[in-house]
Amino acid sequence: MPKIKDIPKIDRPRERFLQKGPDALSKSDLLAILLGSGIKGKNVRQLSENIIKKFGKNFLNITVNNLLEVSGIGQVKALQIASAISLVKRFYDENKTNEIVIKNSQDVLSLTYDLRDKKKRTFGLPLFKRTKCFTEKRNR
Repeated sequence: MPKIKDIPKIDRPRERFLQKGPDALSKSDLLAILLGSGIKGKNVRQLSENIIKKFGKNFLNITVNNLLEVSGIGQVKALQIASAISLVKRFYDENKTNEIVIKNSQDVLSLTYDLRDKKKRTFGLPLFKRTKCFTEKRNR
């Protein structure tokens, strides 16, 4: 099990990130950067691969206690990972908008289905890059 220091600089996660950007790295490489170091017998890359494999698609929902079950992950590393996930979730939640994206006629139909029996209909339809709004009011 080679140490990160034994891996050529160009192949190390931090150096690749700086040289090629985050898109050039795998999930486990990005996690390795966050972890910073491995444990005796496992370099940081192997440790991060174990975590990614263990939690897979459930990664964004892991807790500190889940991480503490992983061999080589102590409280500090578990907190680092859980904090990073929580931070990303907060930014994501703040950036989510309540805007509805209409891509096709089926989207319009599903959004207006409940209005079919209403006597008065009001629609707001963003046009021209969201700078104008068209409203239709119709009485039956």
